[in-house]
Amino acid sequence: MSSTNPQALFPFLPDNAPFSPDQRAYLNGLLAGMFSSSPAMSDFAEDSAPARPLTILFGSQTGNAESVAKQAAKKANVQGFQTTVFDMEAYPKENLAAEQNLLIITSTYGEGEPPDNAMELHAFLLSDAAPKLENVHFSVLGLGDSNYPDFNECAKQFDVRLAELGAQRMHDGVYCDVDFDDDFEAWLTGTLAAAGDVTATTSSATQSQTVAPVAVEAPAGHSRKNPFPAKLLSNYNLNKVGSAKETRHVEICLEGSGLEYEAGDALGVFPVNCTDLVEELLALTGFDGEEAVPGMDGAEVALRLALAEHYDITNLSKLFLANLAPFSNHEKLNKLLADGNGNIDEYIKGRQIIDPLVDFPGKWSSAAEFIDMFKKLAPRLYSISSSPKAHPGHVHLTVGAVRYETHGRSRKGVCSTFLADLPAGTPVRVYVHPNKHFKPPADPNRPMIMVGPGTGIAPFRAFLEERHAVDAPGKNWLFFGDQKSAFDFLYEDQLNELKEAEKLHRLDLAFSRDSAEKFYVQHLMIQQGEELFTWLEEGGHFYVCGDASRMAKDVDAALHEIVKTVGRKTEEEAAAYIDDLRKQKRYVRDVY
Repeated sequence: MSSTNPQALFPFLPDNAPFSPDQRAYLNGLLAGMFSSSPAMSDFAEDSAPARPLTILFGSQTGNAESVAKQAAKKANVQGFQTTVFDMEAYPKENLAAEQNLLIITSTYGEGEPPDNAMELHAFLLSDAAPKLENVHFSVLGLGDSNYPDFNECAKQFDVRLAELGAQRMHDGVYCDVDFDDDFEAWLTGTLAAAGDVTATTSSATQSQTVAPVAVEAPAGHSRKNPFPAKLLSNYNLNKVGSAKETRHVEICLEGSGLEYEAGDALGVFPVNCTDLVEELLALTGFDGEEAVPGMDGAEVALRLALAEHYDITNLSKLFLANLAPFSNHEKLNKLLADGNGNIDEYIKGRQIIDPLVDFPGKWSSAAEFIDMFKKLAPRLYSISSSPKAHPGHVHLTVGAVRYETHGRSRKGVCSTFLADLPAGTPVRVYVHPNKHFKPPADPNRPMIMVGPGTGIAPFRAFLEERHAVDAPGKNWLFFGDQKSAFDFLYEDQLNELKEAEKLHRLDLAFSRDSAEKFYVQHLMIQQGEELFTWLEEGGHFYVCGDASRMAKDVDAALHEIVKTVGRKTEEEAAAYIDDLRKQKRYVRDVY
């Protein structure tokens, strides 16, 4: 046998084979094992270089980092690497010191925290128990959003700590913003080239963990790169007159798209920027809007269209102010950028891109020069609030419309008000973002406990519809909260119908402004701690959806308190109990 094609090492099931990714990975591994020990492969081994080991660990909250890790593995396999991909939660930490080439791909959520599945490995590496890693060569890719202050903090901490433990960077870490495709490709190309130069003998520990080349679904049809122009069927306010909130129930038609989703997935929505804001920007610059500029994919479009659909013209950052400074040359702006004493953060707070363009007027020689200051407009992800079994061909969202005033100017959430104000029949560019770890229990007999205040109820409406559609016998318990019961009880009629049909066995409600003292879902949990712990002991799954920075932390603290108090455990035992729930995928969160 003579071949230099790395893919010819073993028979390899193609991406379009009629198997799930996990099934293909298993079968590819079986084939690899069979053929690697065959006489023919022994002959081949004499003519070819040994496969270079590469381990990829991913930390992922919503699935982006996992998808990127699998793409990286596929490209690495094609280049002759023997690649292993691990969910960080499943990675055997004792293998760390024996790794040769290690790639870390992780997101960050909340206030610079690791994703749920990365928490244990992150804590271990930062602890005194972490081993020395002098023989490890590594590189880190972070997936983040520069609109948040702790941009890619988790990835940066992994990078710093690995180096502190003696590991050697084979390629500098790359910290991607929301539009990560180009940065990811550049990082992967450079990292694989560097890894190929690293010469080391494969350790027995690495050999024992080697798995098949990871088969990844190639994006087919409509996706993030090719969104579907779906028709908006309807949207209406779920809050009653008198509420301080505006929560829209949005229904979108997916017929003819080929898009399929499951309860627990998210819908990516590409918004269109506010027309009035686009026109105000044009008036400030003096451009007429017809000038040709590079669009999102590099092709030329008119400036007005670019501002409306291709670029983020709202979220203000230090980078935008730095980009503006040369064209403005305004003394106050230059001082803000030079001070470094927190004044620039104070200026950014509550402001948007329009503000510095008013405060520090600039002059640009061309529209292309002006548009070059902006980031690309990223899609927004919304937890789907419907089951496809209950609404075939349709998808529902539960969207809190953001409208407020700061610094004497009215502000609007880009995507939330785009959807809220959109007339029925208008096309909306969408795609499905799978979240395979956030699903109703695979065993329909298992109890399900859901904590979802405000718009956090979205996926749990989908879960309840799903369980109702398949007549799952497992018990269902929902903790829901909002401001006022008279105005803000979202999906009240449907939830009461599910209760009457005995498909929602417990519904506990916390309306924070119905009493003098604020009362939230975590307080309800403590009140019902004994029964909640009983449901967990019966094999129940515990879900949380909503705000990561406050609500999810408070709910997590309440859960620890319940396990400690009702379960009669020490703090360490309670933490271990909850860590075990995470590992079993019985404590999962969809938080933002």
